[in-house]
Amino acid sequence: MQALERYRRADRSFMRPPGAVLLHHGKTMLRSVITGKPNDVSPHGTPDVVFVPSPINAPHILDMDAECSLMGWLADHGLACALVDWGQTAACDRADTLDTLVTDRLRPLLERLPGPVHLVGYCLGGLIAMAAACHAEVRSLTLIATPWNFSGYPAARRNELGRMWAHHRPTCARMGLVPMEVMQHGFWTLSPEKLVEKYLTFGAMEAGSAAARRFVAIEDWANGGEPLPFALGEQLFESLYGADITGRGEWSVGGIQVSLAKVRGPAKEFASASDAIVPLACSPDLPGREVLASGHVGMVVGSSGPKRLWPMLKDWILSHEAPN
Repeated sequence: MQALERYRRADRSFMRPPGAVLLHHGKTMLRSVITGKPNDVSPHGTPDVVFVPSPINAPHILDMDAECSLMGWLADHGLACALVDWGQTAACDRADTLDTLVTDRLRPLLERLPGPVHLVGYCLGGLIAMAAACHAEVRSLTLIATPWNFSGYPAARRNELGRMWAHHRPTCARMGLVPMEVMQHGFWTLSPEKLVEKYLTFGAMEAGSAAARRFVAIEDWANGGEPLPFALGEQLFESLYGADITGRGEWSVGGIQVSLAKVRGPAKEFASASDAIVPLACSPDLPGREVLASGHVGMVVGSSGPKRLWPMLKDWILSHEAPN
């Protein structure tokens, strides 16, 4: 409890505001990298790489802050990056699904760019990016910690999530939204003992240290985020966790079945061997899949990120860039 209070009172002045808005379509925005030069996206003013985050939690996990940013690191190595921000969710968005995030949100943004980009999708953002890459040419597609074979989750876990959704569904239907607290319920039940352990670890950290700042930044991200539209929550719990429409090859977006065979460009997958949120058995298992030892969040913002995922992703993207 002392560690929890310390977290609540922690200094957050090191955190930075979102990057500049480069493009927007409705409430969906394409933002510049916040680390480095905010408006100098590329010599031509457009991104080479577009990161697609999950609609669960805030997008800035991919561009956390000056001390830890996958996108900022890539930008420092010459790859102009931009981040999709899904914007604020309201009850009027209740009918939005992963499908409409592809057709009505992401594709219109990509169509305003001068040519194909490298698409990088994280978690559920990988599903959105993959579906978009089935509709339009991409220079490359990268999936990071992306779920696909939902039947790979233990049956007890899928049943538990089904019961949780059945309990919350009537209230969510009336609201038109799935509050973040419902999603947190699902995350906390993954490993309740680790919820206590991580705060005990934080309590032992030196106040104001880099490790303590990293904990605060990641924990704020994990505890924040917009609610999901009701239809997206329904799709997640009933069609994905429940019916596994992706793993069974039954997910179609805009009349096109989403599959690796339909992706209009080269594709790469990075998965985790220790991911509690997207276990390895649930990944798409693309040919040449890279399996890392870091967890779902740690592979992106953990201490191993700059040593493993970040350079591997850079090398993959550069391997599909035209030589100067």
